[in-house]
Amino acid sequence: MIFASSSNFSKLLIVRTAHVFYVALVLFVALLFVAPHSFISPDIGGTILTITTFLFGFIAGFYILLTATDYNTLKGLLANETASWIVLHQYVTLYMPRTVSAFTALLDTYLRRAFDFEIIDYARGTQAEFEPMRAWVNALQPKKGIEYIHENIQETMQGIIIGRQQLTVLGTKTLSLFQWMVLCTLAALVIFSLYGVRSGELFFDIVTVLISSSVVLILLVIRDLDLYLWNEKTFGYDIFENLFKAIGQQAYYPEESIQKGRIHPTEETYRVGVVTNRHTLERRIDVVTQKKI
Repeated sequence: MIFASSSNFSKLLIVRTAHVFYVALVLFVALLFVAPHSFISPDIGGTILTITTFLFGFIAGFYILLTATDYNTLKGLLANETASWIVLHQYVTLYMPRTVSAFTALLDTYLRRAFDFEIIDYARGTQAEFEPMRAWVNALQPKKGIEYIHENIQETMQGIIIGRQQLTVLGTKTLSLFQWMVLCTLAALVIFSLYGVRSGELFFDIVTVLISSSVVLILLVIRDLDLYLWNEKTFGYDIFENLFKAIGQQAYYPEESIQKGRIHPTEETYRVGVVTNRHTLERRIDVVTQKKI
């Protein structure tokens, strides 16, 4: 589920961490040949570097704690939701074997629609596809002798509703624009101070580049946690592909995710959603068969 994307702001931010880090590393090396040596006095530069490094480390550590907590909570909620859908589908199969295909079709539509959004927008973006499933489940009538299955179906659906509400609460970025400005300002001051006090010695230049690159990497890690992009393949794609298999449907991927290299399908046959209307994100479903190497 770190998907195609619905938010233009999120779309701009979703850049591979490794790519940004390598670009930053090259820029910092190039900066060694551009920035003059010791353009800040050692006393002033040392004081600024000490204070900003302390503040940056303290604030960055606090932000990592906040974002990691929300990230782990959301990851658990997604795992619970997908497991609940599998259990619910099994219950429906036992309870309504003749009409379970209708429920399967609704669930398949819901899952495919989920891939049109980043995780941060997922719960809100799929509300229209969720409501028909809730109405379908609520319309089920108790059957004599197997009332307990009906009760289990209703309880499982209630659990999913609660989980989606929690996902909605978590569907906002933990850090505000102001907090990012403070963090980035401190990061810039650390890097500026490092380049300002360097003596021109090779060892000092290497340390300057490595520390500067590490500062950028810390910012990228916080960004990935804040936007729930960390380890996206496992809890953003794999758990939903397992759900497709559990309900007897072919794997599905948005065309954009494949083109951008965010996912590499391993199935021999899978479905691809090709956007036909960028305003409504309406898609055409193509079935792709690839040869296994």
